[in-house]
Amino acid sequence: MQTVRDIRHNNEGIVIPSGFKANGWADVLPHEMNVLFQAFCYVVTKYETKAEMEQALGELKALEGTFATPTVDMFKSEQDFEGYVKLLNKHKAFFQRSNYEYPNSREEAIQLFSKWGLLLDKGDVWDIPVYPFPDVTGLFKLTEAEQLALSYVKLEALVHPMFSKLVMQLHEQEENSFSYSKADLKAMLNTNDEMLAEVLIKLTPYLEEPIDNMLDIPEDEKMSFTVVWERVYEDFLGQQYTGKNLQ
Repeated sequence: MQTVRDIRHNNEGIVIPSGFKANGWADVLPHEMNVLFQAFCYVVTKYETKAEMEQALGELKALEGTFATPTVDMFKSEQDFEGYVKLLNKHKAFFQRSNYEYPNSREEAIQLFSKWGLLLDKGDVWDIPVYPFPDVTGLFKLTEAEQLALSYVKLEALVHPMFSKLVMQLHEQEENSFSYSKADLKAMLNTNDEMLAEVLIKLTPYLEEPIDNMLDIPEDEKMSFTVVWERVYEDFLGQQYTGKNLQ
């Protein structure tokens, strides 16, 4: 098993395992447990002992008030309070369906993290797995709709980095019209047919015109397409980028 403490010195910033998002945890856990997990990623990356980690957790403002029983005075309006309580009850029902008790304190949340394998208690220190990472589908009772939604999350987690790589490599050419075969693109991205098909499907909304019969085109036949970079800037690269500062 590879853990955060194994790789933390090889990375800048905080190590947050990609499996936390890819394996569904960010989608099924409530906000306060998502915040707590990211706080653990921070302290496990930065500190050497459990005592130091516990102290750092206690000093994080982001964790203040987490797992406290909600009251109206904690919210800007009664409507906000009622919306939060409704969401909280939804999460509690989801936990109970899988025979878990929703945590009432940070300590109880930590016990659940340990039970699920998200947090590794090594006695004098905590650690977090990177690979393999626990999968929600093996630990929770999910409806068919939930399983389908989480399958999409996992696929998107695999496709998006590859899509990012393709967009950036195309953009570096300072062109908007291209001609590549599937073999060319697979070599560029170091991927297989199935993943390339997903990447091309994800690229389609950003093309001036869709590629006709895209999935049936032979391996070595050139595909011509034109990227509308303005759509990419708006939807993909984020608002901090513009055509002016990218070209």
